[in-house]
Amino acid sequence: MNMPKEPADPKRPEETKSLVGVSDSALSRLRDAIASGRISAPIRDKVSLAELGLREHAEKLHHVLAGMSVPACITLLDVVLEERKKMAQPGPELVWTGPEALSATARDTAVVVKQLFEGASESIILAGYSFDSGAELLEPLHRAIKERGVEALLFVHIKQAEDGSLEPEAYADSRLRDFMKYNWPFGAPYPAIYYDRRATRPGGSGAIYASLHAKCVIADGKRAFISSANFTNRGHERNIEAGVLLHDPVFAEHFARQWLGLISDGHVIRWQPRDV
Repeated sequence: MNMPKEPADPKRPEETKSLVGVSDSALSRLRDAIASGRISAPIRDKVSLAELGLREHAEKLHHVLAGMSVPACITLLDVVLEERKKMAQPGPELVWTGPEALSATARDTAVVVKQLFEGASESIILAGYSFDSGAELLEPLHRAIKERGVEALLFVHIKQAEDGSLEPEAYADSRLRDFMKYNWPFGAPYPAIYYDRRATRPGGSGAIYASLHAKCVIADGKRAFISSANFTNRGHERNIEAGVLLHDPVFAEHFARQWLGLISDGHVIRWQPRDV
């Protein structure tokens, strides 16, 4: 049986039942006014909204927020603003190395990494990559450190020691001096360089090996690039490699904390570069 439709309320048209069309700046202004006490909640009329300069959106705002307490209003406005921010961010980008179909739209790995270095204004975390010769790729990172004061952390994979002929620190120093010789010919300033302490344990028959195998770049705690491709001839000329670039500050910040946690918990050791 068809039920009769409830008559429409002319005072509450459908378009007033959401915050669609209310600008971010208006929502931010209202949120701050409620938090500071300039506007009391629950919001009982539209006069205070109009006095705040929100006359154009007063109908919508009053309808959506009417009856809500101060914490509820602030929470709702925070959620809406955060969701809008996420919607405005670019989606994940496929990054590719190797043969491609003619219709492919993926971005090139080396190009993405260089752009992350060139666009960084605060920090870079670079981890896990191997290089045949990384000078060309790392030059924009050196420039970012030198010219813009970018804080750079470099987590370097070093091959596990085959025997105990060298003390752990001496072995790590030898491997990392070679790494810097071929990949960082620029001299100072240097990034902060870390290596997995387990790599200095002697290997050999029956040994348990460990590898700093994750490969990623995190820029300014806002963008995160994760890939399988090393910057070697094999990685860029023969292999098929894939990665993803995420424009997601929440994920990037969480990912950065994972690496910083390795430092604070002593799982990685800082190496101090000298003239190499």
